[in-house]
Amino acid sequence: MVILSNNFEETQEFLEKALEKVRERDTLQNDISSMKSQQKKLERRISVEEKKIADEINTTIRKRRLEIEGSYDDRLEENRTRKKTVANNRNKKKNQRINKRIEEETKDVRSDNRRLENEMKLLLKKNRTPSFCKSKLFFIMFNPKGLDEIIAMLVAFTIYFAGIPAGVMLLFKNLLLKDNKSTPIWSVVIVCVMVIIQLVIYFAIFSATKSQHKDVIDQARSIRDKMKANKRQINAIKSSIHKDNDEKQYNLDAYDDKLDKLNKEAEQLGQEKQEALSLFENETKQVIIDEINGRRLQAVEDMKAEKQNFEYNITGLEAQYNEKCQIISQNFAAVIGEDMCKADKISSLISLMEEGQANSVTEAIALVKK
Repeated sequence: MVILSNNFEETQEFLEKALEKVRERDTLQNDISSMKSQQKKLERRISVEEKKIADEINTTIRKRRLEIEGSYDDRLEENRTRKKTVANNRNKKKNQRINKRIEEETKDVRSDNRRLENEMKLLLKKNRTPSFCKSKLFFIMFNPKGLDEIIAMLVAFTIYFAGIPAGVMLLFKNLLLKDNKSTPIWSVVIVCVMVIIQLVIYFAIFSATKSQHKDVIDQARSIRDKMKANKRQINAIKSSIHKDNDEKQYNLDAYDDKLDKLNKEAEQLGQEKQEALSLFENETKQVIIDEINGRRLQAVEDMKAEKQNFEYNITGLEAQYNEKCQIISQNFAAVIGEDMCKADKISSLISLMEEGQANSVTEAIALVKK
């Protein structure tokens, strides 16, 4: 659109028309900037609201899923607790019945051992032999038989003739010689004397028992061997019973039935849990999404419609702005220069002409540019 002829007249009216078009252009520019700013704010509000909706959907779905899982997990945990209780009671009852079976099957052997023990007591008492001669330690120290007792004898001798003196020596040194880094010779002598005393004690017991009552000790040894054989037989019976996998004889059917029912119950609960979760994923989840969207999505759609309206208005204003820029460029900027096509500068030119400082636009521009 061209509002002036090609014949330029340097009049104040020309500047006033230019100022009018520049102000119209600037107003359009300000309106466009304002609308774009509002549009950006609206875009941020839409983004925030969409995120809130997505968060609410995700949170609600997660919460509902956990509620379903939790309700079944509580029942499964209760089932596991009951199974553990039944299994413990079953094992307890089984052990009781195993022990009773062991007691029954070893009754004769244990009775024979009690008889042999009484026989040994009577033998020692009748022959005036010390009662400690029936102890296991006595036979290990003075009349060992078999590899196990020989090894035990060596251990006992090591403790008796080396361990005890060494312990006494260490105690003696820590209490009386803690400031003396060297070991006095007399402390070694004390240890040697202790060993000699221990040897005297050992051989005194040996003389008073095995030497004087050799036949009695031999008979006691024989009785003890029979008792050891009986104990081995008892241990063999125990081992055989524990290895026996046939549990029918222990009458545990009631416990097995309970465990079977609890296992089936756990399997059923697990299946129901999977079905409930599958129903949730396939149906309930969509219901939740639709409910939240139905409640909150309309506000987002309204904001989107408002944003689209801003886009439409901005497009219209930008078309008007471009048209104003074209008019100014063709009719005014070509004459007074693009740099002068600003409201404040044109106002200055008009003031100069109104005050009589310039008689033409050209003179006014020259004064402004000085």
